[in-house]
Amino acid sequence: MPWPRAILFDFDGVIVNSEPLHFQAFQETLAGEGIPLSEQEYFRELIGFDDRGAFHFMFRKHGRPLDEPLFLRLMAAKKANMRQLIEQRKYQALPGVEDFVRGLSRNYPLAICSGALGDEIEAMLRGVNLRGCFGVIVSAEDVRVGKPDPEGYLLTMRLLAEKHKIPLGPSDCLIVEDAPSVARNARAAGFRVLAVANSFPIEKLAEADWAVPSLRPDVVRAKIPDLEVNA
Repeated sequence: MPWPRAILFDFDGVIVNSEPLHFQAFQETLAGEGIPLSEQEYFRELIGFDDRGAFHFMFRKHGRPLDEPLFLRLMAAKKANMRQLIEQRKYQALPGVEDFVRGLSRNYPLAICSGALGDEIEAMLRGVNLRGCFGVIVSAEDVRVGKPDPEGYLLTMRLLAEKHKIPLGPSDCLIVEDAPSVARNARAAGFRVLAVANSFPIEKLAEADWAVPSLRPDVVRAKIPDLEVNA
């Protein structure tokens, strides 16, 4: 049977260069509570978390309690900060992504599984004219346990199988990720993983099946020759 039967993408740091936006939104939100966040700290420790996990991580790190009312205020503030940055169009598709995604969409069912919020994903996908390429989008609101847990990818796989009326298991799917912790857990769940070095050095992505410096179609085909990418 040809492989893969479906391709599941992370979003932030894979499709668009939105991680700097998330960093700025988190930094501004946490500063209101007296918690500093450096860019190095964000990229080293928070990539791979959804918003919920990131706030809980930072409050634990600083020995601060985080009750539900404060948590909800933080989530709302970060969402508002992020919306403002998106409206300012401070993002773009990452190198090679537009050709790669459009080429794959002619041959495979595609989906997104992200720790971002659904309206953020939708807005940025429309901004880079790629919304029509993805049949399923699973966001932070859709899962009980966020990344780096593989729950989201398993849900995305099931929804894509239902939409296209095809049987899918983890071994039928290729995941495209940028976070080492997520790649590791996805492989443990039975998926195969292509990691792109947009957020971490390529040597940090050794636990993926393949690692590439970008998603330019020729770069990916050099690693996975049988992948059908029609330019």
